[in-house]
Amino acid sequence: MKKILLGLSILVLSACTLGKAVTPKERVKDFLDKYKNQDSEVMNDLEETVSSEYSGEFKERYKTLMINQYKDLDYKITDEIIDGNNAIVSVDITVYDYSNALTNASDYLKDHEKEFYKDDNKTIDNDKFLDYKLGLLEKVTDKKTYSIDFSLTKDENDWKLDSLSDADIKKIHGIYNE
Repeated sequence: MKKILLGLSILVLSACTLGKAVTPKERVKDFLDKYKNQDSEVMNDLEETVSSEYSGEFKERYKTLMINQYKDLDYKITDEIIDGNNAIVSVDITVYDYSNALTNASDYLKDHEKEFYKDDNKTIDNDKFLDYKLGLLEKVTDKKTYSIDFSLTKDENDWKLDSLSDADIKKIHGIYNE
């Protein structure tokens, strides 16, 4: 999961060069629309980061989960504050609440560890657990709304997104635990 966040944070950094948005609001809208519309840059980054952590069926299942997360992401820009060359754009973002499924999977593993043992009955079979965890994620229909304050800096008459925090990246992916 950390590798995925790292890879996607690279996307955030490269988002500084999005098209010619005029206002901070438009810059944030462009950024979030890249996720909603499965922009090639977003999809390439997703492919790269998921490939580094998953393989085979698990890779495709997780990739499908993330594509659905992006496609069904909803957002509402609630405020824009511009102070010279700095701006804050506040957004309410609504995404699938994957965080509860991840917590439930970890809790279940703690209480039912033996169900996931390899044949030697001494170690956890990561594939069995991953199959269980992805199964829980695939059943998620509940959504959660988070608030994110995007900070931007004006550089040569163009607004650029500042780096997002890990917490904000997790909010976009629905895996943030409060």
